[in-house]
Amino acid sequence: MYKIAKYGALALGVIGVVLWIVLSFFTNAEDPNNGTMQALFVLTYVLLGIALLAVIISAAQNILASPKALKKTLIYTGGFVVVLLLAYIFSSGAVEANASEEVKKASESVRKWTSTGLIALYILVAVAVVALIASNVKKALMK
Repeated sequence: MYKIAKYGALALGVIGVVLWIVLSFFTNAEDPNNGTMQALFVLTYVLLGIALLAVIISAAQNILASPKALKKTLIYTGGFVVVLLLAYIFSSGAVEANASEEVKKASESVRKWTSTGLIALYILVAVAVVALIASNVKKALMK
């Protein structure tokens, strides 16, 4: 199985390099509808799909092999869902006074979800900083 995957990855890499060379030297790279550009997009989607499938299968195998890993995964997933729910609750779809025209054109739903993403980012960064500080304080007190 490893040999097949290795040769498959090598073949996809060679196809990508050939398409890149053709795109760079022989076709109009500015035209997004040319055949070489479309082939590169398809290759990118195939590689992304393979990587995503490999990650999901590997993670599922590791999680199902150990009940402790399954419990940890469910706890962390639940925590992330809680962070997203809190971010959604605290977000608003309102337009700020100094917002750009693009922001004003966006629907309220788009603005609400954008605000949710930013608030979730702020929460996760704050948790990471607190965890780092707590870890360093704990190390300093243990000495």
